[in-house]
Amino acid sequence: MRQKKSRLTAILSIVSLTLISCIQANMQQAEEIYINNQWQLFPASTNAVSDSIVSTSGFEASDAVNISLPATVLSGLRQNGRYEDIFFNMGLRKVDESLFKSPWWYRKEVTIAEPSPGINYQLILEGINYKAELWINGYEINGSTRMEGAFGIYNHPVTPYLKAGNNTIAIKIYPPQKGDLTLGFVDWNPEAPDKNMGIWRGIRLKKTGSITLSHPSVRSSINTQTLDEADLTVSVFAKNLSDTPLNSTLTTTLLDRTVSKSITLNPGQEKEFLFTPDEFPELKIENPQLWWPNNLGEQPLHSLTIKATTNNNLSDIAETRFGIRQVEDYFTKDGYRGFKINGRKFLVKGAGWVDDMLLADTDEKVKAQIDYVKSMNLNTIRLEGFWGKNNTLYDYCDEQGIMLMIGWSCQWEWESYCGRPEGEYMSIYPEEYEREARAYRQQVLRARNHPAMLLWTYGSDRLPHPDLERILNSNMAAIAPDAPVVTTCRGVEVGGHQNTSQISGPSGVKMLGPYDWVPPMYWYTDTLYGGAYGFNTETGPGPQIPPIESIKKMLPEENWWPMDSLWQYHFGRNEFASIERYLKAFNARYGESRSLEEFAFKNQLSNYEAIRGMFEAFAVNKYEATGVIQWMLNSAWPEMYWQLYDYYLRPNGAFYGTKKACAPLTPIFNYKDRYIYINNDLSTSFSDLIISIKVLSINSDVLLEKDIPFTIDKNTVQKAFELPQMQIENKTFFLDLRIKGSSGKELATNFYWLSTQKDKPDFEATTWVHTPTVEFADFKDINHLEQPEITLKVQKEISEQSIQMICTLENKSDKLAFFNELLAVNNTNGEVILPVLWDDNYISLLPGERRTINATIPGENLVPENISIKIKNLQKAINNRD
Repeated sequence: MRQKKSRLTAILSIVSLTLISCIQANMQQAEEIYINNQWQLFPASTNAVSDSIVSTSGFEASDAVNISLPATVLSGLRQNGRYEDIFFNMGLRKVDESLFKSPWWYRKEVTIAEPSPGINYQLILEGINYKAELWINGYEINGSTRMEGAFGIYNHPVTPYLKAGNNTIAIKIYPPQKGDLTLGFVDWNPEAPDKNMGIWRGIRLKKTGSITLSHPSVRSSINTQTLDEADLTVSVFAKNLSDTPLNSTLTTTLLDRTVSKSITLNPGQEKEFLFTPDEFPELKIENPQLWWPNNLGEQPLHSLTIKATTNNNLSDIAETRFGIRQVEDYFTKDGYRGFKINGRKFLVKGAGWVDDMLLADTDEKVKAQIDYVKSMNLNTIRLEGFWGKNNTLYDYCDEQGIMLMIGWSCQWEWESYCGRPEGEYMSIYPEEYEREARAYRQQVLRARNHPAMLLWTYGSDRLPHPDLERILNSNMAAIAPDAPVVTTCRGVEVGGHQNTSQISGPSGVKMLGPYDWVPPMYWYTDTLYGGAYGFNTETGPGPQIPPIESIKKMLPEENWWPMDSLWQYHFGRNEFASIERYLKAFNARYGESRSLEEFAFKNQLSNYEAIRGMFEAFAVNKYEATGVIQWMLNSAWPEMYWQLYDYYLRPNGAFYGTKKACAPLTPIFNYKDRYIYINNDLSTSFSDLIISIKVLSINSDVLLEKDIPFTIDKNTVQKAFELPQMQIENKTFFLDLRIKGSSGKELATNFYWLSTQKDKPDFEATTWVHTPTVEFADFKDINHLEQPEITLKVQKEISEQSIQMICTLENKSDKLAFFNELLAVNNTNGEVILPVLWDDNYISLLPGERRTINATIPGENLVPENISIKIKNLQKAINNRD
C-alpha cells in the first residue's frame, strides 16, 4: 500500500494563495505552499518602465501571457500555443532566438492576511536560469545583488516587504551568456533556443513563527549481519528569524514514537540538530521494515514529523518520508568501487536520465518513465546534472526502488559547451568556488533524505580543483556523512591515465566508452576499456533507431526514406552527428535495407542484441564487474541515438533486450567462452531447477536439446553448460534457453540468434568513442525466414487504474516464429498506445509453441473495446519494403 504523500506534495495543485491567521489562540500557523499558478510572463524589452513599477499593483504588461511554473521562457510560450511543432521538420531552427537575448519578467499577485507579531515569511526560489532580480511591491529584495547560478536555491526573508491584502511579486530573469555555468545537454541533443532561461523549478511561500525548520532527514545504521536492528538518527535544521535569542522545543514523531529536545538559537543563527539513538533509545528499532532497490525487496516508506514550538506556540513544522536502508561502497581487489545495500552487494544496473529539452516534463511522463525503468529490471538512473523540475522524480524513485546517482554535468568541462577554456579541472573559477559549492550543498540537502539516493558525484569527465574539492568534502561530511561520493566519473582514461584526486585518491570508477556500436562479444573480451569489469559510469552500443512509428512522427513523409540530412539532424552532436560507424556493422551483419519498414524493424533486432550483450556480460562477471550505466536511458527530444525508449515513450528493441538481460533470475549465453550461465540476483537460493537448452538451425531443425538440473545460491552466478561449436551449412542458428521449476513451470527464458562467423573487435584501434570491428557476424539468413503462422487470442481485464491485455499467441507452423513485436493500438485513431508495460516483447516462438504475454495500459481516457493487439515481425517488414 502506498504511503501517505508529504504535505508539500498534497498541496501542489493549489491555484491561489491565501494565508489566514491562527486558527487556535495558542498556536501560530505554520504553512508552506507552492505558488506556481497564475503567473504572467512577458519580455522586459517591450515594457519600458522602471523595474520597481513592474512589481506594483497598477502595472499592466502589454504582451503578457499566463503561465504555470515551473516554466522556462520558451516552455511558457508553448503553454500558450506558440511553437507547437518545435520538434518536427527542424522546427527548433524556426524559433526566433533574438527573443531570448534580453531579460524576461515573471509576475504574480498574492493575497496575504493581516500579519501578526512574530509571523515571518520566506520566499524560496528552487531554480532559476541564469540570473535573477526579485522585486516585491516596488522594492528590490537584496538590493543590487542578483541571484546567479542554475543550481542555487534562493531563500529570501520577505516579511518587511509584504502587506495585508494584495502583494505583487516580480522576478526579472537574465539569460545565460557564453561562459556562464548554466544548464545544458552537451552532445546529446541541440541546445534549447532560449538556453533554458527562466524559472525552471517551483517557488514556495513559507509562513512560520520565529523558528523555522528545514531539511528533515533520517539516517539509518543497520545490523547488516542479522538485519533485525536499525539505529536511526534524525536531523533537522532550525533557524532563528528574530533579533533576540530564542529557546524552542523540537518534537520528532516517527514509527509511532515521539521524542523531544530543547534548543537555543542566537539571533539569525541556523544550526543542524540531531536526535541520536544514544540520546534517545526509542530510535533503536527492532525488526525494521527495510527499503530495497528494485528486484531485491520491498520499498516501505515511513512518515517523519518535526515540530518547533516556542512558548507553547507552534512555530514551524517539517514533514517528509524516509526509508530505512544503509548504502555503503567497497573496493574490489583491483581497486574498483562497488556498492552494498543493507550489507548486501548488488550489481548497479542503470542508465542515464535526461529531462525534456525545455524542462517541461509532466509528472505523468516522469512516472511513466520510472515505471519503464522498473519494468526493464534496472535499479539505478544516473542524473548528469540536477534534473527534475520538482520532487516527482525523486519521490517516485523512492516508491519504485530506483536508485539515484547525481552530480554535475560535463557541460561545465568542455569549451564547446560552456564557452570556457579547457584545463586540467572542471571549468569553475576560484572566485566561483563558494557559490557553486553552496549550490551543490543545497542540492544535497534537497535530496539527501530520499532512500533512493545511491551516490553523489562531483565532476563527470574531470575532477574539481583540489581547493573546490576540499570545500565540497567538508560540506558532505557535515550534511551527508554516510553518503558515498565519487570525485569524477572518469577515473581512468583511454591510454591508462589515472584521473586521480590529490585529495581523495582514485575514484574507483571508469568512463572508457564505448559510445558507438560494438558487438556483444566486446563486453566479454575487452579487459582494458569499457568491458565488463569495474564500474562503467557511462557506456553503451551507440545509436538506437526507434521503431517506424516514431520515425514517421519526427520526419515529414518526403524524408522518410532513404536517410537524408533531416535524419542526421536527429542524431547526436559532434562525434555522434553520423551513424556511419553503426551502419557499416549493421549492413554487414543484417544486410542492407531496401525500405523504411525493413530498416526500422531490423534495427530493433540490432538494438536488442547489442544492449543485451552489455548488461549480461556485467552480470556474468559480477562482482569483478560492479556496475554499468547505459548511455542513455531516454531522450530530451525525438532522436535516433542513445535511448532505451524515445521521446514519445515508445520502447525500442534495446528496452526489451535490457529487460531480458537484467531479469533477476536468467540464463545467459557468454559470447567469449560459449558457456551458458545462470545469474541469480535475488536474495533467495533455488534448488531442483532445470535449464532447458535447445539449438535450432535456420530451417528450425533441432541441432541440440538438453535438460540440466541445477541448484544456485542467492546473489550469485554460475556456469551450467558449454555450448559446442555448430557444424552447419548456414551461418545463422538459434539458441533457446529456459529455466524451469520442478513442476515444469517456466521461470525465465532467453532467445539468441548466433552466427558461426564471429565478430572480431580491433582493440588496438580503440578510441574513447568505440572499438572498431574488422570482421562481422553474419545474420543475413534471417532475411529468408518463412512468414510465421501465429494465432492470437486476447482477454481484457479492467481495473480502476489500468487495462490488462492478456495475449495468448500460438505458433501453428513447424517453423520458428522469429522476433514478433506486439503492439496495443487505439482503434479510434490507429495510433499505438503509449505508455504501455509488456511482460515481454519481440518474442520468438518455437514450432507449435503457445505463450501468454500481458500488457498493462493506463486506463485514463481509454475504452477497452477500442483497443486491439497487432503483431509485427521481420518477414512482414521485408515483404512490405517495396
